[in-house]
This record gives sequence, structure tokens and C-alpha cells, in this order.
Amino acid sequence: MNPYSGHILLVDDEPAFQRLGAAWLQGLGFRVTLAGDVDSALQSFREARPDVVLLDLVMPPSLKPEAGLSLLEAFREVPVIVITGHADHALALEATERGAWDFIAKPVDPELLRLIVGRAVQKARLEQEVQALKAAASVDEDYGIVGHAAPVRALRDMIRRVGPTRLSVVILGPTGTGKELVARALHKTGARNGAPFVAVHCGAVPAELLESELFGHLKGSFTGAHRDQPGLLASADGGTLFLDEVGEMPAPMQVKLLRFLQEGTYLPVGGRELKRADVRVVAATHRDLPGMVADGSFREDLFYRLKGIVLRTPPLDERRDDVPLLATLFLKRAVGARRRAQLAPDAAAWLAGQPWPGNVRELQSLMDCAAALAEPNARGEVVVGLDALLFAQGSGDGSAKPEPEPRRQGLDEAIAELEVRMITAALNATNNNRSESARLLGISRVGLLKKLDRLGLRQDHPAAER
Repeated sequence: MNPYSGHILLVDDEPAFQRLGAAWLQGLGFRVTLAGDVDSALQSFREARPDVVLLDLVMPPSLKPEAGLSLLEAFREVPVIVITGHADHALALEATERGAWDFIAKPVDPELLRLIVGRAVQKARLEQEVQALKAAASVDEDYGIVGHAAPVRALRDMIRRVGPTRLSVVILGPTGTGKELVARALHKTGARNGAPFVAVHCGAVPAELLESELFGHLKGSFTGAHRDQPGLLASADGGTLFLDEVGEMPAPMQVKLLRFLQEGTYLPVGGRELKRADVRVVAATHRDLPGMVADGSFREDLFYRLKGIVLRTPPLDERRDDVPLLATLFLKRAVGARRRAQLAPDAAAWLAGQPWPGNVRELQSLMDCAAALAEPNARGEVVVGLDALLFAQGSGDGSAKPEPEPRRQGLDEAIAELEVRMITAALNATNNNRSESARLLGISRVGLLKKLDRLGLRQDHPAAER
């Protein structure tokens, strides 16, 4: 962990100290943001999200210590190092009581400042890691079912109540809403959580092989059966068998599954001796099982044998306030624990307003793509904005509808196109001020100039040497 690669907010009203302090800290490798009064300090803290604050307590407009002390509450999320005069030890102690992490006196000893700031950055990063671990633990406590919407809270409550029972469960919900996640949560909260959880997708296995997949087969029972093969029921014995998309199960197999549920025994393909398995069955489907029972495409007796209780997974349309939370979670998972990641406000608002016909699975796929295309800024943080989401989605105007025949595009070409759009937008927003554009993009001015040359943008945006 490099202690000299963080972001420092230096709050001091003396321009000379600002210049010298910023130059010295930048020479160590820190990124520095400057502020000279209370209002600019608050605004810079909100916008820059520093790791550590260096704070002079005496600032305009009042030029009294209360001005600096009043900022300590606003900066409580990060370590604050107070800068005081030699005669201000009592003031420094008061600042420490109000939450300041450490203090240093003017004139500042550079070596002492390097040591204190380095330790403060390490502390800030450790606290970030602790918060990430707490967030992960919170997700585990909720069985990975993330969200604050009423339907999600109700679902988690039902899992807590149903999980410890022996009831069979049917999970109904649209595709991509996390039905297998619910099944695993039921297994985890039950008495069988130390035994296997075995899943089979009833629609993905050909009808003629599904019986062998579930019940197993004996050697020679059909062409290609070169040895005895136990089925998934045997593998799940003592645990949970998850029948995903049970609505796709063919009628002959429905009969055999019903017999197993009634008697607890089954016959392997080609076998003559009944086998026994003790499993809890959890079934799921996106189809309308009661409707299928009504039209005769699904056995009524099997349906009632399966549905000890019915749980429903809500679509994203019923939990729109959870979309930014889920998107941020998927983004952080995609970039990994070594990088910080966040959604820009315009991206979060756009995500919450989309229809999401593919539900959580579609949202996760988009965030995985956006994370792969996003470039870390100078702080190593991945910030995904609306432009990146639209590009990852393949839509330039926010529409969820894809083009009729999307152009095939390699990853390098896609990244270059995104760079052109983002750099052009930054230059237009700053009237071609390259220094300011580089700051907006989170890169150095030299780095921006190199990108302009590589992408052929110098001709389109004449030099504005600022």
C-alpha cells in the first residue's frame, strides 16, 4: 500500500502556504485540491472526495478559530490534520476533542508532515476496507438479496421464516429476478445447509436425458451408457434439489417426479431396484404455473405437491429505487476490491428510469460491460457516467432499443470511440481549455495532449494554451 498516492484537500487562506504546501505534497506523489475559505472548503470536499484534509483553523470570513472548528463535523468521514500556530496547543487539543485526527504546528516541519499525512492516508484506506467488509457482511446477512424496496424486504422476511422448515417451495417471478439466489438462501437458512445444494435446469436438458440426469442410469441401459451413473437426486441426498424452470418439464417426467415426491423413492434408468433419497425440493419458473394447470400443460397434483408455499421475486419495475444500489454493487464487484468505483449522479438517475425487461440479470450485464470500458481516473477510481452506460448499452440517445443491425466492434475500437466522445465533451464544456479538460477527465494535461494526438483530435480542437 503506497501511503503517498492519496488525495489531499489543503484548506488554508495563505496563498504562499497553499503554493508551497501543494508543490511539496505533489512532489511526494499526492493529488492536491486547494481551498482558502469555509465555503470553498465545503464545496471542494463534496466534489473532490479527498482521502485526508489538512485544515488551518483560522480562515476568512471571520478569521476566528470557530471557522475551522465548524468544518470538523462536515469532514468527519476522513482523517483531518489541523494546522495551528506554536502558541495554539489548547486550540489543537479542542480540535482533537471535536474529531481532528492529528495536528501540526506552523512553521511546518516537512519530514513530520510527510509522516503524519502518510499515516493518515493509510488510516483512511483501512477504514474504506473495513466499510467494504461491513457492506459485504451486510449482503451475506441478507443472503445476497440486496434492496430496500417493500417487496424485497417482504421476500427476505419470508425466507427467514420458511427457510428453517421442511416445506417444499415454488418460486415464481420473471426471468432475471434472482430465483436461484432465493433458492440458495432457503437452503442456507435451513437445517440442511451443511449438505449439498444441487440445481438442474429443466428446460436446458433434453427431454430424453432429463430422467437420467435426475435419477441416474445403469451401464448398458441405453447407447452410450458405458458405466453406472448416479443422478442428481443421489448427489443431493440430505440436501436441497433445485428444479429451475420446472414449467419446462415434459409430461412423462412430471409423472415420475410426482411419484418420487409422494414416496421418496425412484428407479434409475435401466434399473430394477428402487433407490431412496431425502431431499428438500425447491422449484422455480418464470411461467404462469396456475395457468398451465388450468390449461392442462402442467399436472395439478404435481403443482400442489411442489407448492408447500409460493414465493415471488419482484421485477425491477416494482423496485426502481433499488436500481442505483444494485448497479453500484455490480460495478464494485466488476472492478474488484482493489479499486474504488461509483456511479455518477446522471448515470444513477438514468438507470432508475429504464424499463429493464431482463431485470437484475440485464442490469448486471450492463454494469459488467461499463466497468470493462471505463478508465480509472488519476486517483485510481472508476467513475461510470451516463455516456459510458449509453455506449456500453449500444445506444447513443438513452433509448433501450438496440439498432436493427449493430455494427461489430472490437474492444480497442470501442474504447477509442468512448475516449473521443468523453474528451470532445470535456473540451466543448471548457471552451477548449486543455488544462481544465484534463482536470474534468481525471488525467494529466500531458496525458490529454497525448490522447489528442493518438486520436487525431488536435485539428478538430485548436490549441487553447491554458
